[in-house]
Amino acid sequence: MQSRFYDFGGDTIIRADQYVRLTSDRQSQEGWLFSRLPLTATNWEIEVEFKIHGQGNLHGDGMAIWLTKQRAQTGPVFGSVDQFEGLGVFIDTYKNQRPGVVFPYVMAMVGNGSVSYDKDHDGKDNEIGGCSARGIRSSSTPTKIRLTFFAEKSLKVDLQYKSENEWTECFETGPLTLPSVAYLGFSAETGELSDNHDIISVETKNKYVNKAYSEQAAGGSTTDAGGKGRGGGGSQFRQEKERGSWKWFFFKVFVFGGVVVGGYVGWTMWRANQRGRF
Repeated sequence: MQSRFYDFGGDTIIRADQYVRLTSDRQSQEGWLFSRLPLTATNWEIEVEFKIHGQGNLHGDGMAIWLTKQRAQTGPVFGSVDQFEGLGVFIDTYKNQRPGVVFPYVMAMVGNGSVSYDKDHDGKDNEIGGCSARGIRSSSTPTKIRLTFFAEKSLKVDLQYKSENEWTECFETGPLTLPSVAYLGFSAETGELSDNHDIISVETKNKYVNKAYSEQAAGGSTTDAGGKGRGGGGSQFRQEKERGSWKWFFFKVFVFGGVVVGGYVGWTMWRANQRGRF
């Protein structure tokens, strides 16, 4: 099977009517799915529905979401390459050596092409933000992750796994520098323990920010991906901007119409005056 937009490899299985299975519930599997075209938007939102499930009480290892210069390669970091350049968001279901942290654990790392992922300590030295997500595996609720990125402002990660349409903020960072051209990808791996790692759906959006909103955000106001500010300020701001834009548009139409009508009346009177002279 082939796709116009994605390549896949490793142990990935495609069920176009249901899911893309990066790994099956078997030991020592690695699979990946990467976009063929880069994501070039400056500000963006990515929402992914996924499912991690399997038999037994012991399971691993986890899956990753990538926005990197590298693409379509198998490797040791949740099924993809190490020393990557770009963003990796990891849903880690197996705890190695990280005392005091509850697993599954969701974390992000920005790679510069030379730094390795600290696999022995579950990425502790690489983490730019993270949260525990107990219950995200085998949840009866559709499990989703939402990444919202504004250049020179922040990366925010939200999770849905407790109940449908209830989003839990995992973390929000400060400004990050990501590659201007990066490929969206997904990967997963199993070791001695295993799980099914399924991608159900992927949705990407280009986020637009005008100058006034950027200045407001820089002053400390935060707006989530749904457009609802904490306290509703962001939504109200956009509505007022939209109403103001329409009023200005109709004003310009009215003025233009007045000019046209005035010009036509003036021309008619001049023509009648010229005829009167003869």
